[in-house]
Amino acid sequence: MDTQQSMRLLHRQIRDIQAQADKILDGDNSSENLENFSKYCAELKSFIKGQVQIVQIREFGNELPEIDYQRNEIRLWHYLILPVWWLGLYKDYIARNRTIQEVSIARSKFATLELMLKSV
Repeated sequence: MDTQQSMRLLHRQIRDIQAQADKILDGDNSSENLENFSKYCAELKSFIKGQVQIVQIREFGNELPEIDYQRNEIRLWHYLILPVWWLGLYKDYIARNRTIQEVSIARSKFATLELMLKSV
């Protein structure tokens, strides 16, 4: 893949991931959206490492945060033991809030990366 094509593709991916981050930060922070954002961040980071030829962008790509969110599933036996069920919900609530803060940080890093792409 040539440099021009990889830059166009990277620019489009950055706009997509920023739109997804904005959607999460505006309140649509379902477990599916958070998991998809987490996967998309990992894929984008690997794309930058593998396809981008510009050294500054590759180095900045290493600084992008890795977001690791996995929803906490409540199983049937959790409902039978009341404290375990509430504990599971609380753990998911804490993980979701931590992930939303990480999304906010990642959103600002992606905006910086977009500015770097425009200057190249």
